[in-house]
Amino acid sequence: MDEHRGGAEIDFVVDNGSAVIPIEVKAETNLKANGLKTYREKFGPKLAVRTSMADYKREDRLFNLPLYAIETLR
Repeated sequence: MDEHRGGAEIDFVVDNGSAVIPIEVKAETNLKANGLKTYREKFGPKLAVRTSMADYKREDRLFNLPLYAIETLR
């Protein structure tokens, strides 16, 4: 998703057969993900993933996955 007005974008969208999951990738521990927030507000996915250098964390339907554990995403 690319909203040129605000510059919001999603890095990946994965279809696992039963759901479409937006994924935002952050290179640091900065967890600000405007593109992911915009996507979630517009499409209301059951789960969204943000991967970064931060630890595991789950907030409502947003799951933070450490970059080193990205291969565990199924």
